[in-house]
Amino acid sequence: MTSKKTSWISEMERETGHGPVYLAIADAIEKAISAGRLHPGDTLPPQRLLADFMGLHVNTVNRAMREAARRGLTYGKTRRGTVIR
Repeated sequence: MTSKKTSWISEMERETGHGPVYLAIADAIEKAISAGRLHPGDTLPPQRLLADFMGLHVNTVNRAMREAARRGLTYGKTRRGTVIR
């Protein structure tokens, strides 16, 4: 799972330890958007897959996605998953 859509994960992994993990994930998504690694319309991998890949509980990833949506970075789309705004 090392595509353009998941390159932001490595950024998040470098920044963990500076507060709650769910905020680090949302911050990494925000930085990836700012850096042009994620674009409007890009879909993120399924939350369960992200949780497994990062070694986290799915609830942590779910909370991060809710935080990203709260910040206006993403939205949920039926049958497409989490989409970048």
